[in-house]
Amino acid sequence: MNTKLLALSVILSASVSTSAFALDGGQLNFAGLVSDNTCDMHVDGGAQDKDIQLSTASVAEVNTAGDVNLATLGAKPKLFSITVDCSNSGMDLTAKPNATMVMSSLFYSNSRGTLNNDTSINNPSSGVNLAIHNVKADGTFKQVKVNDPADEYTATFNTSGVASWDFAASYVTQNKTLVPVVAGFVKSNAAYTITYP
Repeated sequence: MNTKLLALSVILSASVSTSAFALDGGQLNFAGLVSDNTCDMHVDGGAQDKDIQLSTASVAEVNTAGDVNLATLGAKPKLFSITVDCSNSGMDLTAKPNATMVMSSLFYSNSRGTLNNDTSINNPSSGVNLAIHNVKADGTFKQVKVNDPADEYTATFNTSGVASWDFAASYVTQNKTLVPVVAGFVKSNAAYTITYP
């Protein structure tokens, strides 16, 4: 069995604001990978790494979304997809037609499976986490538990040798009863690891 692993970064960035909140600035994210894999990874049909920009949410919208829910999206969800394309690999995918994915975060994971905000950025929001949900084929949602190696997502390769997963990232409260939501920027990241034959 030749199992390949590929860990890639998905940068999640967004902002939470009140109606009269203005900030200017910019950020550059650098990432890379050296691999001998034979399949191509894509986020939203593009490169294997991507910045996913959520729409601005108000403090009220985040408070209404509340803490993470296993089957419900938070505020201002942003849909994205991840694919692994093995069409040019020469691999026989009939015997092992599935790929699995897990997500992790070295610096921003927490016990709820959501992503903490990077508080080292200028003007960070507080009381806000980012939740990632898998969008299932039937249109329902299942929370991705970041840094839980048992929380695997399986996709079957189609006849073209492509397997894909659909996800949504959204704002949730860090702890609605203990930590108030404060307007500011939100930035976090997660890595996805895909295992395939």
